[in-house]
Parts: sequence; C-alpha cells; structure tokens
Amino acid sequence: MISLVFEGNKLAQSVFMNIVSDTNDRKKLIKEVILPAAKILKKVMIEKAPQLKTPVFNVYRTPKLSGKMKAPKGMGVIYAAIASGTLKRSISYFGTRATRKAGALNVGPRYKIGVWKKPTKGGWFMHFVQFGTDTVTPQPFVYQAFLATKSGVGNLLSNGMNRRLRQVVKKDGKGIVEYIG
Repeated sequence: MISLVFEGNKLAQSVFMNIVSDTNDRKKLIKEVILPAAKILKKVMIEKAPQLKTPVFNVYRTPKLSGKMKAPKGMGVIYAAIASGTLKRSISYFGTRATRKAGALNVGPRYKIGVWKKPTKGGWFMHFVQFGTDTVTPQPFVYQAFLATKSGVGNLLSNGMNRRLRQVVKKDGKGIVEYIG
C-alpha cells in the first residue's frame, strides 16, 4: 500500500484564506480601484448633462378634484423652481448601504439624502431629462457618458484590480504563492 502525506497543507490553506479575505476587503477595493474610475465617469457625466436654456423652470403640482378627472387648468401650485445647472451640480459619486455591502459606488445625481432632498437642489428630475415625457424630448446623457468612458474606465478598473491582487499576494503569499499576470 502507498500512502501520501502533504507537508505544509495547513500553511497553504492559511495563505489562500488570507489572500481571499484581503481581496474581499471592500473598503480598500472601493478606495483603491473603484473611486478613481468613478471620478472620471463623474467628470464626463457632468460635461454631458444638459442645461436649461431658461434661468428657472417651474414644476407644478396640481391637486385633482377627482381620481377620474384631469387636473383643472390654471389651478396649478408651484412645487419647485429649478434653477439652470441644478442637475450638473447634483451629479457625484456616492455609496448606499447596498453598494457598500457589494463593494461598489453609484455615479449620478443625488436626491435622497441631506441637502439634496430639497426639490430645488437635488437631481430628482433626472429621469424626466434622461427618458423624456409626453412634452419633453429625451436627452440620454448618462449612456453617452458611459460610452465615452467605457474603454478608459474599464482599463483603469482592470489595472487597479491587478495592482491590488499583486499587493495582496505579495503581502499574504509568504513566498509560497506568486502572482503572475
């Protein structure tokens, strides 16, 4: 009978576990890999975002008399007076509970937290600009920004992830594991 005994099994297992746990450190991943790419996408998205041709755009909310009827003409109440450039000022990168858990960032207009909740400050109307309405033609700036930065941001993410993996393997590999890539 032939018996085989692996030496260093526990050492190899601990090395791989350390590499996996350090690679899954979401805070470092966001800071070192995703944030530089998000900054580039944010800059291009701000450039591509359309701006109002008028200094102020009034948004009306008209209470209906009945659920079956249309709102009466001339009884509108101004909900928000949106200044020109509001959408551009609200665009940034931000994290939510779900994105932090996934190790990601959102890039787009802010409108749910803090000062951005105010209807005159936040970019809550981005969907009307992006997809249009019955009276507004769509101006899809988000997809254009994505296409304009796709190759550069993709390369930046790829290089950043390779650099991150190289650092983790060098630190936690203990001379046993080597990163080739």
